[in-house]
Amino acid sequence: MKIGYMPDTHSGVYDQPVPSRETVAAFADQLLEEGEQAERSGFDGVFFPERHARTECVFPPPLIIMAALAARTRKVDLGTMVLQPPLYNPMHLAEDVAMVDNLSRGRVRLGIGMGYHPDYFNLFGEPHKQRFSRFEESIEILRGAWSSTGKYSFHGKRYHFDDVLLSPKPYQPGGPPLWIGAAYPEAIKRAGRLGDAWAILPFWDSYETLRAQADLYREEAAKSGRRAMVVLMRDGWVARTQEEAERTFGELWVQDMLYYYRYGLLTPNPEFRSEADFTVAKLRKFLVLGDPATCVERARYWCDALGADYLIIRSRVPLGPRRAETMQCLQLFGEEVLPHLR
Repeated sequence: MKIGYMPDTHSGVYDQPVPSRETVAAFADQLLEEGEQAERSGFDGVFFPERHARTECVFPPPLIIMAALAARTRKVDLGTMVLQPPLYNPMHLAEDVAMVDNLSRGRVRLGIGMGYHPDYFNLFGEPHKQRFSRFEESIEILRGAWSSTGKYSFHGKRYHFDDVLLSPKPYQPGGPPLWIGAAYPEAIKRAGRLGDAWAILPFWDSYETLRAQADLYREEAAKSGRRAMVVLMRDGWVARTQEEAERTFGELWVQDMLYYYRYGLLTPNPEFRSEADFTVAKLRKFLVLGDPATCVERARYWCDALGADYLIIRSRVPLGPRRAETMQCLQLFGEEVLPHLR
């Protein structure tokens, strides 16, 4: 199993004022520093989300920060978790990804999803209702353009290209693997049918739910003749003691979950019927949180639920923790958690 790290591109309170240029520049430095520290700590990859049109999203485009980090690292995979192709011209996206793949000498892992947030589509003037067909056609175009030996043509429902030349090609023959993010049955089947992996961020889904989803994905991948690969993302924090981990990260994660709950962005969970139910004591079982031994145990527990091939840990949410604390967490994770997970 490989283990990656996600430097969250959110910073600050939700609906804060538009960040100043100095805030953005300093945060960009922090993202790069976290990526470099992740490589030093022994993580196998660094992955970035894609979010737009929110003031707490201080660094929206993932490919730009990946390109910068490609020049500062040598070994880690560089990926998205997840980028949304329906927001892009697919040929432009194919060219940009190809160049990041060349900059990193073949280290790109492209996690992709359809996108759900209408404001993202409004920002770029793209039709939200067409995201299903645009997503599937984009996958075909990316692979076709990356693999073509000469000029490439495509004619679909949404996109048309006649005798276009994508050059240069990605460093990886045929292009980077496409990991499809999915959380609902039809989307999970699509990941099995079209993806090189299934990527999942289950905030509070149960062990049994994840098991059933993994079985569904693997069945569909087998039907399509594709090798199954599961990528699991979990939020978590390691500290010297359980109490310190809960105090430093647990309370912040509770506040983040409350935001999603208030806006109806979480799947139903009978354990949480009101905001009063949102406590560290009730939510910590969904995290990789605690002293090193506890983090090892919780990581194994959740990876076993899906038979995960790649685990991605996020150790910072919009409200924190602070920069120095995050670096210490990454170092400790590398020293006392990663060796036991491998």
